[in-house]
Amino acid sequence: MVTIKVGPLADSGDLYPFIPLIEGIIKPEGINLEFEVISTVQDTNEKVLKKEVDVAVPSAAMYPYIQDDYYILGNAIASAIDGITGMPIISISPLSIEDLKNSRIIVHGHNTTAFTLYKLLIGKYNKLVIVKKVLDEIKALGKEGDALVAVHELKMMYALEKLGVKVHKITSMWEMWKNLAGNVPMPMGTVVINKDLGKDVALKFKEAYEKSKRYAEKHIDEIIKKDAEIMREAHKENIDEEIIRKTIWADIQEYNVPLEDVKRGMEIFYNLTAERGILPKVKNIDII
Repeated sequence: MVTIKVGPLADSGDLYPFIPLIEGIIKPEGINLEFEVISTVQDTNEKVLKKEVDVAVPSAAMYPYIQDDYYILGNAIASAIDGITGMPIISISPLSIEDLKNSRIIVHGHNTTAFTLYKLLIGKYNKLVIVKKVLDEIKALGKEGDALVAVHELKMMYALEKLGVKVHKITSMWEMWKNLAGNVPMPMGTVVINKDLGKDVALKFKEAYEKSKRYAEKHIDEIIKKDAEIMREAHKENIDEEIIRKTIWADIQEYNVPLEDVKRGMEIFYNLTAERGILPKVKNIDII
């Protein structure tokens, strides 16, 4: 029996499709799954770069570096199609886009899609501040950093509201992407699987992932309980179940964009970033 090391990301929207697999509700035939929940996007990116996990949820911006080693699951690509999940840039004091070029910018990591989009769409900054943990960004905003590219904006805005912190939205990556690329989906994250497992095994896992995702979307209340438990353990924070629900519903939209539209957005993203020397050139977007 083949064993697959699965590294779900501890973010509610990316985590929910994996929960029925984690709980054993959905079981792929002839495959043994070992799970290691990964707490941050940057940690995920580093693990796939080292091939420490077979399945993970890296940033779309990581793909040029791992394209020879991983397939992208065609039913597991997160893309923004509106401003709801479009990575707003927020600050404590009012700033303009021009101000950002001389500001301290908070992102999740060097290899994240958020930082890659920032480099593509804005370019300059005074200082880069890396804060891996989602909720720690709030503590850094206004202290270590002047502005934040809020990848997990629903949790971020909710937490800020509970703390009574008022923020200003400067712009969003979606607004700037739309102006540059037109009304095509903006790549955000992917689920990838190790090519060393072979295409047949990869396709079997893809089928199981799809069943797990569908089950989760039909049994949201059941999934939210486990989601909250995993998030609490990974982040050592209690996250309100209502914000988990909102995050999942937003990400359901991200993960259910038609594949042809998704591929077009990825092609534009990888072509532009390669042309401008931001990312290595992608030879082929290997989607299964």
